[in-house]
Amino acid sequence: MIRDLREIADRHPSYPPILFFYQGTVEDGAAFFRKLWPEARAVSDLARSFNDAFGIQRGGLKEMFGPEVWVCGARAAQKGHFIGAPVGDPWVMPGLFLAQGERILWQHEFRHAGDHSDFLKIADQLPQTIRQTHG
Repeated sequence: MIRDLREIADRHPSYPPILFFYQGTVEDGAAFFRKLWPEARAVSDLARSFNDAFGIQRGGLKEMFGPEVWVCGARAAQKGHFIGAPVGDPWVMPGLFLAQGERILWQHEFRHAGDHSDFLKIADQLPQTIRQTHG
């Protein structure tokens, strides 16, 4: 997901700014993002405060190991991505939000751990006034 977002953000300068929250230490994040997107803006959230504030839940067996997850895992492996050692709670579902200030303008409801939104369409969710500011 991070490489896909990086490629889109690199190709579309008007793409909304991206901020990642992750469950590891600052050192974990630095090592992880150094490989995938060294310029990424990311915040260590060991206490999962942001996950809790955004209502991100833990997944069950279906969300983490169901057939759709295996298909997505195979697709990721074809791109050269593999699952590494877990950091934090590996059962926590992903979250993807478009926020402005304190308002959530849009969010992707993840059906399972391998689910992805159409990242190009995220910018279409921006109100016209924000689009003019970023584009």
